[in-house]
Amino acid sequence: TDWYVLNLLEDHNMKASWFSPEHHPLELHQSNLMQKFYGKPFFNSMDGVDRITRPEIEQYKQWANEKIYLTAPEQNESPTWNWLFEKFKEQIYGYGIDVFVIDAFNKVLFDKTGENRHLISEVLTKLTSFAQQNNVIIFLVAHPTKMKKKDDGLYEVPNLYDVSGSADFRNQTHDGFCIYRVFEDEQNAAETKFINLKTKFSFQGEIGAERGFNYHVPSGRYYAKGTHYNTDYLNRKEQPKQMEIETKSVWDKSEDFEDCPF
Repeated sequence: TDWYVLNLLEDHNMKASWFSPEHHPLELHQSNLMQKFYGKPFFNSMDGVDRITRPEIEQYKQWANEKIYLTAPEQNESPTWNWLFEKFKEQIYGYGIDVFVIDAFNKVLFDKTGENRHLISEVLTKLTSFAQQNNVIIFLVAHPTKMKKKDDGLYEVPNLYDVSGSADFRNQTHDGFCIYRVFEDEQNAAETKFINLKTKFSFQGEIGAERGFNYHVPSGRYYAKGTHYNTDYLNRKEQPKQMEIETKSVWDKSEDFEDCPF
């Protein structure tokens, strides 16, 4: 998702907000995005690919300050759905954000108690309405229940009905996809498949179609199976410009990079 969204930001002049508690602290999340942005490792050179340099960090900071917003609760705040919707509204009107990534669904708390499937249905309805009313894109990451093993030792490919908690992940989703890793063994993935589970309109793709990818460890990027990995990073059309408005950035405090390996 991260690599795809970074390309959206570059190719279509968009801005994105990530709510991704699994990638805390925020500085580490930025280093991960930077690695995908350049196609180079952040901390150490690896497999013949040089690590990111200080000038590249500075260039990325300029670009990211204009393009990327990382959403996280402040002290004493709880990451509930109402809280997240309010944050997203602020970012739309304050910073012009038009792409939102929620990673993952189970990291956001419900604002009230009740039967789980009803709460999930209500949230998914609000997400759809929010995207339509504000003309934005929402990427929602959700994990399946425990996957079943087949006789050949591989796990079955999960579908949208397998997402934990509610069938509404299938019923309400406009476009649903599965990222499925085919493992050689318990540690190593031989291939990662991108599978189209649902598209609302036929011109958007064929349900059941899939594409295989391999993973390039130094860059943290995926590339199409059967091709060679291209180590070139994004070809920007122009040098990044400073924002004219102030944005929240994890780069504002110099002490954040006191332990930077450069």
